[in-house]
Amino acid sequence: MERADLAGGVLLALFGILLIFVVIPLDTEDGVYFGLPPEFFPVFLSVGLTAFAGALATKAWLRLRAGVALQPMPMRLRNLVMFVLSAALVIAGALVIDYFGMLAGGPLLIAAFMLFLGERNAVRILATATLPVAVVYLLATYVLRAPLP
Repeated sequence: MERADLAGGVLLALFGILLIFVVIPLDTEDGVYFGLPPEFFPVFLSVGLTAFAGALATKAWLRLRAGVALQPMPMRLRNLVMFVLSAALVIAGALVIDYFGMLAGGPLLIAAFMLFLGERNAVRILATATLPVAVVYLLATYVLRAPLP
């Protein structure tokens, strides 16, 4: 378990550093609406991710150096497959939202996740997939006056 924690912590910390110094600065534009720059919150969250990942890696490294008995891996192959399928579903949903917009892609993504996780009641799927997207769309459009994709 400690080796997995060490590897995961190092990889997440490197990913956080990449986000802070490369991805976020390249993908944000100057804001004109509010006092905070647009990259403030993404960088803030990335710094938190990097700090916690560094703490995880440090803890695992110290436990390995102390010679603590290794624990078995708690994740089974089924769990890993479910994670990979969930990640693929999120990426596919993001692509659908990018190409067809929030009103089409949002409910589709939510409904697909509900079906993937085993929900079969059509009324629950329809209500859960459409109502939150409609509320977010109405709030963004009429309260915040900000366009959604």
